[in-house]
Amino acid sequence: MKQVYVWALATALATSCRKEDTPPPVDQPKMIYTDLQNRELKFQQAASIDLNHDELADIGFATWFIGDPIEQEDETLFFASSYEHSNVLINEANTAHPFNQGDTIPLNDPPGYNWYPVMQVEMALKNTPTIGQPYWEGAWKQVSHKYLAVQVVVANKRYNGWVELSFDTAGEKLILHKAAISTIAEKAVIAGK
Repeated sequence: MKQVYVWALATALATSCRKEDTPPPVDQPKMIYTDLQNRELKFQQAASIDLNHDELADIGFATWFIGDPIEQEDETLFFASSYEHSNVLINEANTAHPFNQGDTIPLNDPPGYNWYPVMQVEMALKNTPTIGQPYWEGAWKQVSHKYLAVQVVVANKRYNGWVELSFDTAGEKLILHKAAISTIAEKAVIAGK
């Protein structure tokens, strides 16, 4: 019987001293959620979202038509825009990373990305050449239920949040599912929670 206790004690000590390589989980702060009711955004349509319900638009979505005579093609750009009091997380190519559900949206700039105010983020671009078939480009052109990271700045304090999006190239539309923003400043949040 003593051998069983010694073995149990040795096992408990060995497993309790193991170093974990994963970072500690983020404590999700209380969030304000907005149901966007799967709103579809097509060519020549726009939408804005008031994430924290203070009657100011925090993030906008729209399309542009661009005629390119040099490349001899027309382009339809789907994009998101932050405002003076909001930030989007983008890289040098002016692209936002599509976060997965459960990913941590950081408070500070992760490697290769920066939080920027008053910025246009290229989501997807349809190219229609004068010769040949139309084709799509962009990091968001085939996403299904991915998350765009957003920060809202109030009284010099940052509040992290997200917008859940999908893109349908066949239907040529961006789909806005839902959005959320933290009620507590200066906290990382988990996408989709």
